[in-house]
Amino acid sequence: MDRANKIYSRIISALSSERCPVCAMLYQDEFDSLCRWAGKSGETYRDSEQRIHLVNAGGFCNYHFWQFQRISSHYGTANVCIVLLVKLIAVLNSVKHKHNLNILSAENVMKCPLCYELKQKEAGYLKELTNILEDDDIKPKYVSGCGACMPHFIRLMDYSDDELLLEFLFDTQITQIARIKSDAEGFIRKMNPSSRWEQTKAEKKSWLLAIEKIAGKNGV
Repeated sequence: MDRANKIYSRIISALSSERCPVCAMLYQDEFDSLCRWAGKSGETYRDSEQRIHLVNAGGFCNYHFWQFQRISSHYGTANVCIVLLVKLIAVLNSVKHKHNLNILSAENVMKCPLCYELKQKEAGYLKELTNILEDDDIKPKYVSGCGACMPHFIRLMDYSDDELLLEFLFDTQITQIARIKSDAEGFIRKMNPSSRWEQTKAEKKSWLLAIEKIAGKNGV
């Protein structure tokens, strides 16, 4: 299966994931990539292209470094950090007489390779999603799901100038938000023990879908 068909199949599958389809795919991509980096973090892989790339980038951003730490062995994390610490010592020695730490600002030091990778994939997913939603047979599947989170909904606007599609996206977003709101209200209304058994499946997960719809996945 070529890359375009694979992305198409992943998006179609993600429409039924009960979360933003773009977030769902990026979440899996993020985990898969972290696992690959964790696997290359040991001393045996010191000269691997992936580890050299990570070191040259200055490591991960704050969020992805802590995610990396959760799945990497302590030895693997230590191995990577030793090289990064050596680089930091060299930089500090080079600027200590100038007392100028601009070179260590986040934008100059941290070029998180995983953030970059995910941004590239995100753009491809958004573009393909707009193409897919031009198919009237796919639209009901999108409407019945969670649909795009607000961050990705806003970014979708940059990938189409089709007025009919944009109107569909706006109307669907409003419908989906109203549905989640209604389910959340039912969830709260039936919160007492005597009524809790009346909560529907949709109401029980409404609080989670509300976060997903408003904010998207962590790090979006």
